[in-house]
Amino acid sequence: MSHDLPEKTREIFGKKPYLSLYFQNPPTEMLEFRLEAAKNQNEFFLSKKGRALASSVSPFTQAKRQLDSVSIQSTDLVAVLGLGNPHLIREVESKLEPGQILILIDKDKDLLFPLWEEWLEPVMEIPGRHLFLGENSLSLLWNYLESLPVERVSGIRILRNAASVSLEEMFYAETDIRLRKILSSKMSDLLTKFEFERIWVRNSLVNTANFLSPPSPRTKIESLKEKFNGTPSLLVSAGPNLRRQCEWIKSIRDKVFVMSCDTSLKVLLKYEIIPDGVMTLDAQTHSVFHFLGEDTSEIPLFADLVSSPPILRNLKFKSVVHSITAKYLVDASGELKREATAGSSSAESLLGPIGDVQSGGSVATTAFDLLRSLGCKPCFLVGQDLAYSGREIHSTGTHHNEKWLTLLTRKTSLEKINEAVVRKRDTRYVPSITGGEVLTDYVLDLYRHWFEESSKSLDFPVYNVNTQGAKIENARNIGPEEATQILNEFQSHQYFWKEFPAWKPELIQETLVGSPADFKKELLETIDKIKDEFSKSEKKEEAYADLLSLFRDTLGKWEDLRYLIRKTEVYILRHKDKLDEARKRELFLGAILKEFTGLRRKLLAGD
Repeated sequence: MSHDLPEKTREIFGKKPYLSLYFQNPPTEMLEFRLEAAKNQNEFFLSKKGRALASSVSPFTQAKRQLDSVSIQSTDLVAVLGLGNPHLIREVESKLEPGQILILIDKDKDLLFPLWEEWLEPVMEIPGRHLFLGENSLSLLWNYLESLPVERVSGIRILRNAASVSLEEMFYAETDIRLRKILSSKMSDLLTKFEFERIWVRNSLVNTANFLSPPSPRTKIESLKEKFNGTPSLLVSAGPNLRRQCEWIKSIRDKVFVMSCDTSLKVLLKYEIIPDGVMTLDAQTHSVFHFLGEDTSEIPLFADLVSSPPILRNLKFKSVVHSITAKYLVDASGELKREATAGSSSAESLLGPIGDVQSGGSVATTAFDLLRSLGCKPCFLVGQDLAYSGREIHSTGTHHNEKWLTLLTRKTSLEKINEAVVRKRDTRYVPSITGGEVLTDYVLDLYRHWFEESSKSLDFPVYNVNTQGAKIENARNIGPEEATQILNEFQSHQYFWKEFPAWKPELIQETLVGSPADFKKELLETIDKIKDEFSKSEKKEEAYADLLSLFRDTLGKWEDLRYLIRKTEVYILRHKDKLDEARKRELFLGAILKEFTGLRRKLLAGD
């Protein structure tokens, strides 16, 4: 195909710019791929160097039989691996709903040219249909999947064109596994959002309204970014190995900025190690047990905006430094998109830029990225076992351990309690730092992979200082002695950060866009307006689509409030064919009244 592309193709490029990359270097020599006529009239198959990549007799019948054996739901994401049978592309497309996601994948990008005009171009015109050709396109595919909203997706259906797949079995097998893994992770994230999104919104809005409230002065992580350039950091987690490393931490205390996870704080304080900051992420109030009974008045609390308001309101810290969990994804069009935690948009309308931190789902992963954004380098990890070292869950001295000690009896030992917890997990063995294998579980292994991927992308080394636990690839797994030798090359930091406002609260001067009192007042007025509107008896007779439209219009600038009922909205969307109008209304109106009543109560109580 020449550079003189048809107008229709150029229009498609405007909507899906990445497709133009396939046309930048059209082949000048004779193509390996040819579109050939099958024995049956008006049927075609693709060949590569004379080898048929579909039935040469009836590729249409072959495609029909393959599709008849698969049940495709309107909420499925559909992927076709290997495009040697053009009829399979057309038949799959004909069975999909408008907006349903179809992903076409092939190892060879040159097959584009014989297939484009008649077979691929009509499909690519349709929103939700995408084409990924060649190994170099896989990074685009993964970015697209990572940025894909999965509210409408309930599963994945993968169709393979056997003749194409047989040419590159390893490529397609790895692509298949990665597709399923990413979708599984996305679905897991969605379930997590359903479980916690309403809490995140409530907490974010309450914390924003409380921003100038006692007892701890509050500031934003944005003001500290890159202020620690070149300072080594020590990230302390609560793995079983931590208690063995506390004496070593004392010995190198004047060389590192110490950031403790909330779970490990009690252990450090028991060894008279006062960290320079402590990170908390959990939106649920039970996190308070990591702080109860401890003097935290001289320690800044680095708290995600979704952190539990009662902890921030009732405990005294040197200061509270807020951040927002956000990730940046490149979609299939090549655009960089920011995906921030529900509730952050409303918070930033009052507080201005708060500062983004990426997270892998745990306090430690969030703290790790926070240290990176501060400019700390290199980073030393301690207590990051990411495994059941010695079949223990946490280090001795944590809140969890203290709680279990109260359960000990003649018949119930600490070992038995640990073992009972381990047996409930989805466990597996992974490479150990000692050279053998160590027991871990699915969630801890996800965190391990997060550290491995994050470490690979940094311009400074990451050291996993441990004598047991899981091995972290792309980090240097070393013992305390070697870590000491590395840190001997650094000067004492002299605690220079104690002159920063987070450690000297009298210097905090936050410029807000508006008043927290006005923010709270306007929010309460909107909540009352929505409650009054959707409590009217006549609403029980309106169509669900009209109620949803009215709800969105009534929100005004408080778009984040929509997340309060998103779980219900998505449930109705996924079961739209099974629910009658009365049931849709009942679910929707019930969710609005329940969630908005709960938010109003939280705002008035301040927690």
